[in-house]
Amino acid sequence: MEAGREIIFIIAAVLLIYIPVAGKYFRLLNTLLHEIGHVLASLVCGGGIYQVRLFWDTSGAAYTTYSHRLAAIITSLAGYPFASVSAFAAYWGLRHGYTEWLYGGLFAVLGASMVLWVRNWFGFIWLAAFLAGTMAVYLYASETIQQAYVSLVAAVLLVESVRSSWVILFLSIKFPKNAGDASTLKKSTGISSRIWGLLFFLQALYFGIYLPGKLFAG
Repeated sequence: MEAGREIIFIIAAVLLIYIPVAGKYFRLLNTLLHEIGHVLASLVCGGGIYQVRLFWDTSGAAYTTYSHRLAAIITSLAGYPFASVSAFAAYWGLRHGYTEWLYGGLFAVLGASMVLWVRNWFGFIWLAAFLAGTMAVYLYASETIQQAYVSLVAAVLLVESVRSSWVILFLSIKFPKNAGDASTLKKSTGISSRIWGLLFFLQALYFGIYLPGKLFAG
Protein backbone atom coordinates (compact mmCIF):
# COMPACT_ATOMS: atom_id res chain seq x y z
CA MET A 1 0.00 0.00 0.00
CA GLU A 2 1.60 3.26 -1.17
CA ALA A 3 1.66 6.44 0.90
CA GLY A 4 -0.52 8.36 -1.58
CA ARG A 5 -3.12 5.61 -1.59
CA GLU A 6 -3.00 5.53 2.22
CA ILE A 7 -3.79 9.26 2.41
CA ILE A 8 -6.75 8.83 0.07
CA PHE A 9 -8.25 6.14 2.28
CA ILE A 10 -7.60 8.16 5.44
CA ILE A 11 -9.48 11.11 3.90
CA ALA A 12 -12.26 8.77 2.82
CA ALA A 13 -12.44 7.35 6.35
CA VAL A 14 -12.65 10.82 7.92
CA LEU A 15 -15.54 11.68 5.60
CA LEU A 16 -17.23 8.31 6.06
CA ILE A 17 -17.39 8.32 9.86
CA TYR A 18 -19.48 11.51 9.78
CA ILE A 19 -22.09 10.12 7.38
CA PRO A 20 -25.14 9.49 9.64
CA VAL A 21 -25.83 5.77 9.09
CA ALA A 22 -22.79 4.39 7.26
CA GLY A 23 -20.43 6.18 9.63
CA LYS A 24 -21.85 4.52 12.72
CA TYR A 25 -21.98 1.17 10.91
CA PHE A 26 -18.20 1.24 10.37
CA ARG A 27 -17.29 3.04 13.62
CA LEU A 28 -18.85 0.22 15.63
CA LEU A 29 -15.97 -2.04 14.59
CA ASN A 30 -13.63 0.14 16.66
CA THR A 31 -16.12 -0.09 19.55
CA LEU A 32 -16.12 -3.87 19.25
CA LEU A 33 -12.32 -4.03 19.36
CA HIS A 34 -12.31 -1.72 22.37
CA GLU A 35 -14.67 -4.04 24.25
CA ILE A 36 -12.73 -7.13 23.17
CA GLY A 37 -9.68 -5.49 24.73
CA HIS A 38 -11.52 -5.39 28.05
CA VAL A 39 -12.69 -8.99 27.61
CA LEU A 40 -9.25 -10.40 26.81
CA ALA A 41 -7.58 -8.47 29.63
CA SER A 42 -10.14 -9.80 32.10
CA LEU A 43 -9.62 -13.38 30.94
CA VAL A 44 -5.82 -13.10 31.01
CA CYS A 45 -6.00 -11.73 34.56
CA GLY A 46 -8.13 -14.63 35.75
CA GLY A 47 -11.48 -12.87 35.60
CA GLY A 48 -14.64 -13.73 33.71
CA ILE A 49 -16.88 -12.25 31.05
CA TYR A 50 -20.68 -12.08 31.20
CA GLN A 51 -21.43 -10.33 27.93
CA VAL A 52 -20.64 -7.46 25.57
CA ARG A 53 -23.27 -4.98 24.43
CA LEU A 54 -23.04 -2.69 21.41
CA PHE A 55 -25.33 0.28 20.79
CA TRP A 56 -26.35 2.42 17.82
CA ASP A 57 -24.69 5.53 19.28
CA THR A 58 -21.40 3.56 18.84
CA SER A 59 -20.98 3.08 22.58
CA GLY A 60 -20.42 -0.33 24.10
CA ALA A 61 -20.09 -2.13 27.40
CA ALA A 62 -18.22 -5.22 28.54
CA TYR A 63 -19.54 -6.89 31.69
CA THR A 64 -16.63 -8.66 33.37
CA THR A 65 -15.58 -10.01 36.73
CA TYR A 66 -12.24 -9.44 38.43
CA SER A 67 -10.16 -11.72 40.59
CA HIS A 68 -8.29 -8.84 42.28
CA ARG A 69 -7.88 -5.06 42.18
CA LEU A 70 -4.93 -5.09 39.79
CA ALA A 71 -6.97 -7.18 37.36
CA ALA A 72 -9.73 -4.56 37.49
CA ILE A 73 -7.22 -1.82 36.67
CA ILE A 74 -5.66 -3.75 33.77
CA THR A 75 -9.09 -4.62 32.39
CA SER A 76 -10.24 -0.99 32.50
CA LEU A 77 -6.98 0.12 30.93
CA ALA A 78 -7.01 -2.31 28.01
CA GLY A 79 -9.82 -1.02 25.77
CA TYR A 80 -8.26 1.99 24.03
CA PRO A 81 -4.77 0.50 23.62
CA PHE A 82 -6.17 -2.73 22.18
CA ALA A 83 -8.22 -0.81 19.60
CA SER A 84 -5.18 1.32 18.69
CA VAL A 85 -2.84 -1.67 18.37
CA SER A 86 -5.45 -3.50 16.27
CA ALA A 87 -5.69 -0.54 13.91
CA PHE A 88 -1.92 -0.39 13.52
CA ALA A 89 -1.76 -4.17 13.02
CA ALA A 90 -4.24 -3.80 10.16
CA TYR A 91 -1.98 -1.20 8.53
CA TRP A 92 1.07 -3.36 9.08
CA GLY A 93 -0.76 -6.19 7.32
CA LEU A 94 -1.65 -3.92 4.40
CA ARG A 95 1.95 -2.74 4.11
CA HIS A 96 3.16 -6.33 3.83
CA GLY A 97 0.41 -7.52 1.51
CA TYR A 98 -1.43 -9.75 3.98
CA THR A 99 -4.90 -9.03 2.63
CA GLU A 100 -6.06 -12.61 3.10
CA TRP A 101 -4.92 -12.56 6.72
CA LEU A 102 -6.81 -9.33 7.34
CA TYR A 103 -10.03 -10.85 6.02
CA GLY A 104 -9.37 -13.90 8.15
CA GLY A 105 -8.87 -11.69 11.17
CA LEU A 106 -12.13 -9.85 10.50
CA PHE A 107 -14.03 -13.11 10.16
CA ALA A 108 -12.49 -14.47 13.36
CA VAL A 109 -13.24 -11.33 15.42
CA LEU A 110 -16.80 -10.98 14.15
CA GLY A 111 -17.58 -14.69 14.40
CA ALA A 112 -16.11 -15.14 17.88
CA SER A 113 -17.95 -12.05 19.10
CA MET A 114 -21.27 -13.41 17.83
CA VAL A 115 -20.78 -16.83 19.39
CA LEU A 116 -19.04 -15.96 22.64
CA TRP A 117 -19.65 -12.42 23.81
CA VAL A 118 -22.21 -10.09 22.23
CA ARG A 119 -25.62 -10.68 23.76
CA ASN A 120 -27.89 -7.73 22.93
CA TRP A 121 -30.11 -7.76 19.85
CA PHE A 122 -28.71 -4.65 18.22
CA GLY A 123 -25.13 -5.83 18.69
CA PHE A 124 -25.96 -9.25 17.26
CA ILE A 125 -27.76 -7.79 14.23
CA TRP A 126 -24.90 -5.39 13.53
CA LEU A 127 -22.36 -8.22 13.78
CA ALA A 128 -24.39 -10.38 11.39
CA ALA A 129 -24.71 -7.51 8.91
CA PHE A 130 -21.02 -6.61 9.03
CA LEU A 131 -19.98 -10.24 8.74
CA ALA A 132 -22.34 -10.82 5.80
CA GLY A 133 -21.17 -7.67 4.02
CA THR A 134 -17.51 -8.53 4.50
CA MET A 135 -18.11 -12.10 3.37
CA ALA A 136 -19.89 -10.88 0.24
CA VAL A 137 -16.98 -8.64 -0.70
CA TYR A 138 -14.49 -11.43 -0.04
CA LEU A 139 -16.37 -14.05 -2.07
CA TYR A 140 -17.83 -12.08 -4.97
CA ALA A 141 -15.97 -8.79 -5.47
CA SER A 142 -12.97 -8.26 -7.69
CA GLU A 143 -9.49 -8.24 -6.21
CA THR A 144 -9.38 -4.45 -6.56
CA ILE A 145 -12.62 -4.03 -4.60
CA GLN A 146 -11.45 -6.52 -1.98
CA GLN A 147 -8.25 -4.53 -1.46
CA ALA A 148 -10.13 -1.22 -1.36
CA TYR A 149 -12.63 -2.55 1.20
CA VAL A 150 -10.05 -3.83 3.65
CA SER A 151 -8.00 -0.65 3.17
CA LEU A 152 -11.05 1.45 4.03
CA VAL A 153 -11.79 -0.67 7.10
CA ALA A 154 -8.21 -0.26 8.30
CA ALA A 155 -8.37 3.49 7.71
CA VAL A 156 -11.63 3.78 9.65
CA LEU A 157 -10.10 1.84 12.55
CA LEU A 158 -7.08 4.13 12.55
CA VAL A 159 -9.09 7.35 12.38
CA GLU A 160 -11.65 6.18 14.92
CA SER A 161 -9.01 4.99 17.39
CA VAL A 162 -7.58 8.51 17.46
CA ARG A 163 -10.95 10.29 17.39
CA SER A 164 -12.44 8.20 20.21
CA SER A 165 -9.35 8.73 22.36
CA TRP A 166 -9.60 12.46 21.77
CA VAL A 167 -13.23 12.31 22.89
CA ILE A 168 -12.30 10.55 26.14
CA LEU A 169 -9.57 13.14 26.77
CA PHE A 170 -12.10 15.95 26.24
CA LEU A 171 -14.61 14.27 28.55
CA SER A 172 -11.99 13.67 31.23
CA ILE A 173 -11.20 17.38 31.24
CA LYS A 174 -14.74 18.71 30.92
CA PHE A 175 -16.67 16.02 32.80
CA PRO A 176 -14.09 14.08 34.85
CA LYS A 177 -16.75 12.07 36.70
CA ASN A 178 -18.41 10.93 33.47
CA ALA A 179 -15.47 9.99 31.27
CA GLY A 180 -15.88 6.25 30.78
CA ASP A 181 -12.73 4.21 31.35
CA ALA A 182 -10.83 7.26 32.57
CA SER A 183 -13.36 7.76 35.38
CA THR A 184 -13.33 4.05 36.23
CA LEU A 185 -9.55 4.12 36.51
CA LYS A 186 -9.73 7.21 38.72
CA LYS A 187 -11.94 5.26 41.14
CA SER A 188 -9.59 2.26 41.07
CA THR A 189 -6.27 4.08 41.34
CA GLY A 190 -6.93 7.55 42.76
CA ILE A 191 -5.10 9.02 39.75
CA SER A 192 -6.97 11.85 38.05
CA SER A 193 -9.22 10.87 35.16
CA ARG A 194 -7.56 13.71 33.22
CA ILE A 195 -4.24 11.87 33.43
CA TRP A 196 -5.82 8.68 32.15
CA GLY A 197 -7.57 10.58 29.36
CA LEU A 198 -4.25 12.11 28.32
CA LEU A 199 -2.51 8.73 28.37
CA PHE A 200 -5.24 7.18 26.23
CA PHE A 201 -4.90 10.00 23.71
CA LEU A 202 -1.10 9.88 23.60
CA GLN A 203 -1.02 6.14 22.96
CA ALA A 204 -3.60 6.63 20.19
CA LEU A 205 -1.38 9.24 18.55
CA TYR A 206 1.58 6.86 18.78
CA PHE A 207 -0.16 3.84 17.26
CA GLY A 208 -2.50 5.79 15.01
CA ILE A 209 -0.20 8.47 13.53
CA TYR A 210 3.46 8.10 14.47
CA LEU A 211 3.97 4.38 13.78
CA PRO A 212 1.86 4.27 10.58
CA GLY A 213 3.75 7.34 9.33
CA LYS A 214 7.08 5.58 9.86
CA LEU A 215 5.72 2.39 8.35
CA PHE A 216 4.67 3.97 5.07
CA ALA A 217 7.65 6.28 4.90
CA GLY A 218 9.94 3.27 4.85
